[in-house]
Amino acid sequence: MEPSPGIIDYCPENVQGAAGHLFLTVINALMAAKCPLGSPQLYPEDYAPKLTDNQEFDFVIVGGGSSGSVLANRLTENEQWKVLVLEAGGYPSATSDTPGLLFSVQGTHEDYGYETEPAPTSCLGYRNRKCLMPRGKVLGGSSSINAMIYLRGSKRDYDRWAELGNPGWDWASVEPHFKAMELIQNPLSVNGTLYGTTGYQTVSFYDSGEPITEAIKRAGEELGYPTLQEEHPQKRLGYLQTPMTIESGVRMNAAKAFLGKVKDRKNLFVSVNSFVTKILVDKNTKTATGVEVRIGNKTLSVLARKEVIVSGGAINSPQLLMVSGIGPKTHLESLGIEAVTDLPVGENFNDHVMFQGLYYKIDSGAVNLAPPFALLDEFYAYFTRRIGGLAGISITNLNGFVNTRNDSEHPNIQLLHAVLKPQEPYLIGEMVRSFAFDEEIAKSMFETAVGEVRGIVFPIVVNPKSRGRILLRSKDPTDKPLIHNGYLTDEKGEDAEQLLEAIRYMERLFQTEALSKYNPQFLELKTSGCAGLKFRSEEYWRCMIKHLSNSMYHPVGTCKMGPAGDGTAVVDPTLKVYGVRRLRVVDASVMPEIVSVNTNAAALMIGYKAGEMISKEWKVQHDEF
Repeated sequence: MEPSPGIIDYCPENVQGAAGHLFLTVINALMAAKCPLGSPQLYPEDYAPKLTDNQEFDFVIVGGGSSGSVLANRLTENEQWKVLVLEAGGYPSATSDTPGLLFSVQGTHEDYGYETEPAPTSCLGYRNRKCLMPRGKVLGGSSSINAMIYLRGSKRDYDRWAELGNPGWDWASVEPHFKAMELIQNPLSVNGTLYGTTGYQTVSFYDSGEPITEAIKRAGEELGYPTLQEEHPQKRLGYLQTPMTIESGVRMNAAKAFLGKVKDRKNLFVSVNSFVTKILVDKNTKTATGVEVRIGNKTLSVLARKEVIVSGGAINSPQLLMVSGIGPKTHLESLGIEAVTDLPVGENFNDHVMFQGLYYKIDSGAVNLAPPFALLDEFYAYFTRRIGGLAGISITNLNGFVNTRNDSEHPNIQLLHAVLKPQEPYLIGEMVRSFAFDEEIAKSMFETAVGEVRGIVFPIVVNPKSRGRILLRSKDPTDKPLIHNGYLTDEKGEDAEQLLEAIRYMERLFQTEALSKYNPQFLELKTSGCAGLKFRSEEYWRCMIKHLSNSMYHPVGTCKMGPAGDGTAVVDPTLKVYGVRRLRVVDASVMPEIVSVNTNAAALMIGYKAGEMISKEWKVQHDEF
């Protein structure tokens, strides 16, 4: 038995005979154990090689991400309908499937690699004064590269959508959709009636086992914030170890859950590495008839008998609409694009802004320190049994929901946590790379408190007032759009003020009995932009907020849902694009306002609800809506 290609045997004479055979058997078993990770066989077969020019389908879905995957699953329940999903990226990799390697997916071919435009109020401490905006260019979309946190949001979030003129989107209406798509893994640990148990999307819980997790929860209790056992739609304040889209230690992205589990449906067609460049619209009737798609070196037209549905997400969807002539007329015509209809596409960009400069050191007793070479042990444990640190995201599944103003039963700040162990250099290096800190701040992060246990707290404004916009860079669909994030630009400065309040809250949390026993101490990250300001003074924090406020990677709202007559809306409450027949947008871009938690669960729900609405409409044979 010879070693596999690429494996170097540094001592070939060391083990011989039966012992050698057993040793190499172990090595081969380890190599085989990684094979199920990133396997294309977990998904529908690639239809791209078989796709022909002017081929017809009933529904053409642009984007195989969170919403698009759920939608395709729902529509193909009707065996009479042929549904095509066009995904610009390929199949998820083994890196994507491994929860603990989430930062390593960013900046790869599985990430569109967007970045925001420079602005005076945020992102000053990142390379070229731009914040990176990772978006999944892969089957499963951003559910294949995100942190796998599954939070639905509050009753108030969805009731607010309905109040804005969108009937059927209130909590009572959408809650059944959440439950129908969920497959809770360990229901005995939570309220048995809260989550669904028969759906496609695996939802699970885990405990990192780090002492700091319990310490933070106990500290929160000292300040009046209880430990929550589950995400309740109304009881929102407290600390929660969040549900995760992880199954048996492996990421369960939306495509794996909703497409892979029905991959043998004869009416489901998934075409990967298929970049849609244009929506085809009959200008006389203002009707979407299909799309133009680029696959390798050829460009094809694909036709839709019933509908074209855009599910590219809050950046890609408005870009595709605009390059197809659907958007703000003045902007389109300035780029030489003939406007089909004049709509505020790209406006209402809304995102959770997050401060990334709250960095501290803490006594080693707060974490479980591993012996040297622990990283190799972690990989062995993961590849052979899907357990250990790589099977989760450490303590980052612990989220605090607090109200820094004590003026509501709802939170205004979400707190994420991370720990950086001295013997595990992976995380700090990948965070610095994936966040693209500028050289000064990156150096400060690497050189401060080296050899000690360090932590980061990420305060997030859950209901930001600031808004940005997306514009085209050119009429070329392959040109990345201009992303004006608008962070911290709200007129009254409330978003920045809430981040400052969150920092002061963390100062109080560190002084509690539960946490102070580990001696947490804030660390000063240095940048010339804030030089001379007293560390931890209000002026220092305000300056750092401008330098290190970044995206939580939750862009929404750029194809806003709203009633007829709402001049800011792009789609109606059934997600049909105003002014263009047989065209819908189904993804996070339709949110009129961002939900007060991570957005992936809401995006999944949007796909599920859209599938139900579309199915009901088309079950009655008709030509007109």
